[in-house]
Amino acid sequence: MKIYNKKGLLLGIFWMVLALWSIIHDFGSPNPNTLVQIRDSVLSVFLLLMGVTAFWRAFSKKATKEDILEEQDERNCWIKYKSQSRVLNIAYGILFVCMVFGMIGFKMTAHMVWFSLFVIPGFLLGLFLVIEIFVKLYYEKHE
Repeated sequence: MKIYNKKGLLLGIFWMVLALWSIIHDFGSPNPNTLVQIRDSVLSVFLLLMGVTAFWRAFSKKATKEDILEEQDERNCWIKYKSQSRVLNIAYGILFVCMVFGMIGFKMTAHMVWFSLFVIPGFLLGLFLVIEIFVKLYYEKHE
């Protein structure tokens, strides 16, 4: 059999290994809570189905062509870029709010927990902004 989609094959193997590990873990040390057992079993079956489907599609020429067309579709690319942009904006907002609350909490209580809630989001926010600057410079130079 010829492999037409190596990425799909690797993803299929990954999902199946994850599902098998989950099944072994579920039966090796079962949780006394029945609802948790059901949830873990459903998750394991879902992962196994995803893995088998991706593995099977990696060997199908027709399915691989469909996957490539779906991946390169202009609408899907546009949705992907818009959603990634929105996620980044939301992450900026959450980090900024956490940083402000951390600063206010540290000023009021002088506990180090509030200081870490100020410093860690501030560091991540600064890192995101520096990465954004470098990405913009890269695309201005190459586009």
